[in-house]
Amino acid sequence: MRCFRFLFLGLIDMLLTMSFLNGQRLWTLEECIAYAYQNNLTIKRQMLQTEIARNNYQQSYFDLLPDFGAGASHNIGKGRVADYTSFSYSNEVNAGSMGLRSNVVLFSGFQKINTIRAQKYAFLSAREQLEHTRNSVALAIASAYLQILFDREYYEITKSQAELSKLQLDRTRKLYEVGNVARGSLLEMEASYAAELVSVTNARNKLDLSYLSLAQMLDLDTVKNFAVAIPEVAVPDSFHENPDSIFMLAVENMPEIKSARYALEKAKSQLSIAQGSRLPQLSLTADYYTQYNVNAERPIDPNNPTITEKYPIRDQLNDKLYKQLSINLSIPIFTRYQIQTNVSNAKIGQLDAEYMLRQTMLDLRKEIEQAYADALASFESYQSRKEALISQEENFKYVQQKYEVGLISAIDYNIAKNNYLKAQSDLLQAKYQFVFNTKVLDFYKGKPLSL
Repeated sequence: MRCFRFLFLGLIDMLLTMSFLNGQRLWTLEECIAYAYQNNLTIKRQMLQTEIARNNYQQSYFDLLPDFGAGASHNIGKGRVADYTSFSYSNEVNAGSMGLRSNVVLFSGFQKINTIRAQKYAFLSAREQLEHTRNSVALAIASAYLQILFDREYYEITKSQAELSKLQLDRTRKLYEVGNVARGSLLEMEASYAAELVSVTNARNKLDLSYLSLAQMLDLDTVKNFAVAIPEVAVPDSFHENPDSIFMLAVENMPEIKSARYALEKAKSQLSIAQGSRLPQLSLTADYYTQYNVNAERPIDPNNPTITEKYPIRDQLNDKLYKQLSINLSIPIFTRYQIQTNVSNAKIGQLDAEYMLRQTMLDLRKEIEQAYADALASFESYQSRKEALISQEENFKYVQQKYEVGLISAIDYNIAKNNYLKAQSDLLQAKYQFVFNTKVLDFYKGKPLSL
């Protein structure tokens, strides 16, 4: 039954491999990242925030223009009411007015100019924040992609171990049938083979989960037929990096640093806006309006005002046309300390932006130093584990030869085999940990993520 199970797993792998060869798309790391840039919802939402910032920046220029509007009103009243069309009181009013108005700010303590600067830096900060979001998504995808490569190699190792266990089980069974080994040895090999099949199944499940994780990062509709390309991943013979040099490059290139710098410039502009409220404001207003009265009458003969006729509304609109141009000056004297509070809060905002820039640079240095330390540790671990794997491989070959001639028990054989498997797994883990950390360091140096 266990033999059939192993054959079934092998058949599944063969069918999967055939489907790959029959034209199934294999995603490279670069293609995964490019797809995420276009479809990831987190990136799309940040793009919307960047577009809002761009609109606000554009609007700050439009705010320099005069405003322009039209208005109209009509009043109906009975009793002793004021008739503003004739500047008198009457018992009934049925009158209205209409007109145009435009206003332009001539001087406002340079607040509009500083608002343009603030919105410009807000837009630039949002744009860099979008790049930072893309970088975060790209690093997460690279980590998930390398996890798939690790799980795939480990799956292949477990399959090889299971095949080896199957061969030893068949050999032990034949020896048992002719009476050369005890039944305990056969049972031990059967148990070992069963454990190997479980390991193969677990490794395959972990590989499937890694595929699922990457597919979910890409927001794919389905995981069906999703597979990645398997590039050659090698570890160099030496590793030489300078975290200080990488940090100097990253400070100039990383979008989170640029975003924090733009945020600081925005805070400085906002302080200038608040301080501008202390200065006088000068504006210009233009009015163009007229009025009418439905019940109005006018004299027919100027020499005899008692004889009147209906005053046409069209004539009233022309006769009562009014134009006005006014200059308005506003000087803040006492505003219940509102201006002082706004200036104080703006200074606090600028100080907070300075702290944020320093914190961002500090976090970046910590990330680079951590990535360097992890890369160095994983490189040294890889070198030592490579030597350990060679030793375990030689030991396993020697134990296997002794087992085949009956000098050791199945228990000792399985111990050596498991140690060999662990050495392979440890080397594989150190390898991909080193590759990921070096890719992170290259990324901070401004290089695109690729394999």
